[in-house]
Amino acid sequence: MAQRGPLTGAFAGTGVSLAFLASLPEYNLSLYGGSGTVALERSFDSGSTWATVETFAADAERIVDNVEVDTLYRFNCTAFTSGPINYRIGGRSISG
Repeated sequence: MAQRGPLTGAFAGTGVSLAFLASLPEYNLSLYGGSGTVALERSFDSGSTWATVETFAADAERIVDNVEVDTLYRFNCTAFTSGPINYRIGGRSISG
């Protein structure tokens, strides 16, 4: 199941977040707290397969370019040392 609003949560161990359905051109990504490795993953086939967009081993703030409407994104904590590791991805407001 995918959600549209900002995706927020925290890892207390390895695992994956819920999926986030992206329909805007840009998103703000935040990862902070704890220690471990978290990958941002993307799916073009409704979540059947996932590809790693970028992997993080430290706190991060990024603007993510969404390359296609209705793409799924999720976080995947592949290594956990301490936590919680907090995550958030949400639509970026673009003003002209």
